[in-house]
Amino acid sequence: MGLLVLLGFFMARKGWLSSDTLSDLTRILIDVVIPCTFILAMARSFTFEFFRQGFVPALVAAGWIVASWGLGALWFRLFPGDSVNRDRSVTAMMMISNSIYLPLPVILAVVPEPMHDTATMYISIVALPSILIMWTAGVALLSGSAGPSPGERLKMVFNAPILSVVAGILLTLIPGVREAALSEPGSFFPAKMLFSGMGYLSRILSPLAMLILGGLIASGAGNRRVPLKYVVPLIGVRLLLIPAVVYGLIRSGLLELPSLASTALILVAAAPPATNHALIARRYHGEWALVSALQLITHVVALATLPLWLSVGLGL
Repeated sequence: MGLLVLLGFFMARKGWLSSDTLSDLTRILIDVVIPCTFILAMARSFTFEFFRQGFVPALVAAGWIVASWGLGALWFRLFPGDSVNRDRSVTAMMMISNSIYLPLPVILAVVPEPMHDTATMYISIVALPSILIMWTAGVALLSGSAGPSPGERLKMVFNAPILSVVAGILLTLIPGVREAALSEPGSFFPAKMLFSGMGYLSRILSPLAMLILGGLIASGAGNRRVPLKYVVPLIGVRLLLIPAVVYGLIRSGLLELPSLASTALILVAAAPPATNHALIARRYHGEWALVSALQLITHVVALATLPLWLSVGLGL
């Protein structure tokens, strides 16, 4: 996976992956590949008992978002930055991690294939609070004077990953869907073909995500000299404090979760800020240059910290 990140970085620096191409590939990943992965995983393995078990990890994810919001507000009240908008943007980056785009391909790369569907469902459930808050409070914090209208915010909440989780759950209520998703003999052939196509698309998730990540890191390489008063709290909270607290809760026994759920939770907790932060800031005239520069720094640091937290998570 590291080699794929380096390949994406090299291709972007050579101009083989332009910013427009990266935007299109990101849109394909978020709007097509990830939804196919979610729908297929839900159709194959979802049960309402599993959803009930996933409530605790989702609640923990919501808790660290609220706690990070409070920490960011307190930090910039005690140590104010260059402007209120910049402080709010960094606070948003503390709150919301790259909850799907990076943790999902990582966990699929390290667990056995028979566990892929279960791992995908755990990641999707843990990511729900991040997605919902990203496109509501996150947009408000990242926007400049011209933020989105209430109608635009509503459309943002109902995005492709969220809708695909709901669609996958609803499909499990239809007789014969699970059999078709599992390609069992005698299942409804058109449905089996559709799920087979989703399976092929889902297999490109990991390599495509890593190539895009490398390209995004290269695209931000021109942004330098970010004030330490933004870098230090962001790395400290997003990449170190939050995963450490989650690990402590699991290790102490306060959170009794299956091993795979613990790994998924730590991966999402340890992920760098969501790549959509920079896109939102640019779309709504926020501090997109600062956000892009911080994205580069945190993703480079995460290349070292994420494997460490992953090894911790796999040991639980």
